[in-house]
Amino acid sequence: MTRHVNKISLMSCQALTVRFNLLRRAFGACAFLLCALGAHAQTDNAPQGVITGRVIDESGQPVANAFINVSSPRGRANTSSDTDGRFSTDNLPRSAYTVNANAPGYFDPSSLEFERGERTYYQPGDAVTIRLNKGGVITGRVTSANGEPLVAVHVDAIRVRPLEGQANSNTFTRTFERTTDDRGVYRIYGLTPGVYLVAAGGQGMFGFNSRPSPYDDDAPTFYPSTTHDGATEITIQAGQEATDIDIRYRGEPGHAVSGVLVNGQTSDNSSTSITLFPASSNYTVSSRFVAGRDSNQVFVFNGIADGEYDLVAEQYSRDGRTAAVSQRVSVRGKDVTGLKLALASLAAITGRVVLEAVPAGAAWREQCTSRLDAVASETTLSVRRERDARADALHPGGGRLADAAPDDKGEFYLRGLAAGRFRLTVRPPNSDWYVRTATLALPNSARTNAPPAAIRAGVPPSAPAANINPLFDGLTLAAGSQVNGLTLTLAPGAAALRGHVTTASEGAALPEFEIYLVPAERERADDALRYATARVRSDGAFTFTHLAPGRYRLLARPAPAREPADDQFTSLPPDAQTRALLRREAETTDIIELQPCQHLKDYVLHYTPKQAH
Repeated sequence: MTRHVNKISLMSCQALTVRFNLLRRAFGACAFLLCALGAHAQTDNAPQGVITGRVIDESGQPVANAFINVSSPRGRANTSSDTDGRFSTDNLPRSAYTVNANAPGYFDPSSLEFERGERTYYQPGDAVTIRLNKGGVITGRVTSANGEPLVAVHVDAIRVRPLEGQANSNTFTRTFERTTDDRGVYRIYGLTPGVYLVAAGGQGMFGFNSRPSPYDDDAPTFYPSTTHDGATEITIQAGQEATDIDIRYRGEPGHAVSGVLVNGQTSDNSSTSITLFPASSNYTVSSRFVAGRDSNQVFVFNGIADGEYDLVAEQYSRDGRTAAVSQRVSVRGKDVTGLKLALASLAAITGRVVLEAVPAGAAWREQCTSRLDAVASETTLSVRRERDARADALHPGGGRLADAAPDDKGEFYLRGLAAGRFRLTVRPPNSDWYVRTATLALPNSARTNAPPAAIRAGVPPSAPAANINPLFDGLTLAAGSQVNGLTLTLAPGAAALRGHVTTASEGAALPEFEIYLVPAERERADDALRYATARVRSDGAFTFTHLAPGRYRLLARPAPAREPADDQFTSLPPDAQTRALLRREAETTDIIELQPCQHLKDYVLHYTPKQAH
């Protein structure tokens, strides 16, 4: 009989960003915070099933004692693999789950998929194979100005961006922490591929060391012997070992950044995380936690070097993330004291997902490869905050992403949203479902769809249409506002299209472009949900899924430039003006007819420069 160890019962809680998941490692208030979140959402019906699997390494050998996280907006379960690498997590409500694993010395490649905007989902009843790859290593010595080894110095390896491209708010930014031994030697292993900075000194991410040392309040010294601005970057491939990353310690005293939460004390069921980031960067310098029950709502960061920082406070309670604030802080040669962080209530969107019934006698149902008896709770929704001109692009108070899944009645609640303009993304229960309609009725006096710049400038917005499509028109949310009445109707019989692009010259390099799917039927020309966009991969492949059956045309166009901090989960849908332009450009292209549940593969699209406009 297979033995499973360290199984932890399901906790239903708000989906948190990768950054906040790292903060869960802190003790005390952080543990309290997770308990509060877990206690909130035990409102679903009885458990529905299990997800099982196996963890193996690159050679196919089992990985024992790997920590497994099975997560969805509806629930979370943790377990570990046995000696044969097998695991099982039960008591899962019907929903779409991500599954990842970690073990000492390894990294999970799914974290890299997440950065590219790719997510693989599983449902109760699925069997999962997780293949962990050997992580990289950075090792070296920390010495004094005289070349003497320094003992028990805190050393951080900070992943600042992926191997390719710039960091964005999906980037798996992680700080790996170690201390030097009696020879001044450190060795940091299990590194995810990426570009790293290495720093010695300071208190670390959570402001405490298990063994205090004389270096805790120093400003960090970055490899080889400099400040953050002059640091040398280290590129780490999977399994690569970077040796002789030696740091000549500067021993410069750091400064304190301190202040108070002026409205942070709410109840015993709340806690606030306060995080310090380098300005316009996505990695954490340090974090603190303040429990709502504490009468003293102060925070202090020690050992902070000169520079520009973003200070972000986020409050969590049984209802998830409820309030936040973001503030720019400048440290210049002295302590920064007396900061006052006033938490602002966050916005929310509520609505309902409706699944249409399969038509009686539908001949195409035999062609479907997934379950047509899906339920609304297997749908996943996310909102993405668009960038604006403010300096909080990477980490505004309240974050840029939020996920939700409907309950058993189809009702959902997207909460914890900072003020700004958002786009909604819907992932249907499986490959045989698509979004037929998305509607939101607004009163004539509503300002929900006003552009952010107009709101800040106090310009009265024009009256919005009676109904808008939040998947394409976007939603602008004021601080603390709540938008109700969003209805998403999903239908069975979705089609899919996969193919690749060729050029006139065989072997010629493909330019970076996107493929647009355009409805060919005139009566569908104004249906925004019949348009889709896919970015072509480096090998020329492209994929469209969850398509409504019908007739389409394909068009290749140069990919628009994107800001480095833009999220890449999905391309933004074309607006009305762009849709009209796409229809004109696609008029002479071939028509593709997709039947219900048809999965068309190996379609070849011939790209010619005349298609570029």
